[in-house]
Amino acid sequence: MKNAKDFMARCEALAVHAAAKGNSAVGSLIVVNNKIVAEAEEAGFTKEDVSCHAEMEVIRKARKKLGKDMSGAILFTTKEPCIMCSYAIRFHKISTVVFKEKSVELGGANSTYNLLTSDNVPESWGPPVQCIHVEA
Repeated sequence: MKNAKDFMARCEALAVHAAAKGNSAVGSLIVVNNKIVAEAEEAGFTKEDVSCHAEMEVIRKARKKLGKDMSGAILFTTKEPCIMCSYAIRFHKISTVVFKEKSVELGGANSTYNLLTSDNVPESWGPPVQCIHVEA
């Protein structure tokens, strides 16, 4: 995966910016053909909206450019997506998620509710998402 370290470094910079505003330290990118299509940071505190996770924010931005079907897109994020974000990722058919920090609670790839990788979801969600955990 070309530029993966650079993409994750950009996510980390976004996470620092989010934390400086009082949000959780999470930053996300959506990449297609090794180009950043959208980037976002966690904004739940500043927007007073629990749905403003970095992954949700970046999907909202990318959808304006890519439409609903984001097959072939890669989502980079500093933290393993939660269940809410995992549903949005599957709904938009994002092919791959690269994350740095595993969730200790309800992550979409490493918990009892592994929505990103499960085959036990409606067929309309498309195939399981390839999840890549990068070590710190």
